[in-house]
Amino acid sequence: MIVKIVSVVLISVLLLFPFQDGSDIRYLNVDQLDESFVGNYCHIDFGKNSFHSRNIDTMNINVHGKLMRFYEHRKDDGYNNWFNQQYLIRTSDIYPSQARLESSKIDSITADKIYVTSTLSYYHYEDAIDTITVFQHHYNKKDVAKVLIKVERN
Repeated sequence: MIVKIVSVVLISVLLLFPFQDGSDIRYLNVDQLDESFVGNYCHIDFGKNSFHSRNIDTMNINVHGKLMRFYEHRKDDGYNNWFNQQYLIRTSDIYPSQARLESSKIDSITADKIYVTSTLSYYHYEDAIDTITVFQHHYNKKDVAKVLIKVERN
């Protein structure tokens, strides 16, 4: 009898509080994007799908009229995927200094482009420098493998 009661309580608890992984990212195909995602924070996985640090691609991005080349930094293992651990690193930087494109907010979506406002943050020995560059740019949808949308956790 006690085993039945414990089983019922355990099953009830599992149904009321389901297990969740450590993700705060929703992975979307580019064709899943619509106007409802305007205003959301995102990362763009361009080239080939870079999930689990595979296929790290590079891309040129226009930052205030200057083309800068970036490569993808992905730290996702299929279970614990945190939005703030995904970013782009400017390729011309030499450690210990880095510029990272860490944050993009979707401004608009058209049939062939995703327009975003992005923030470029600067680091020295992994410490953030009190300087940022905010700029607007776009991605061609044909170059996008996945769109990583930040999910707000309660």
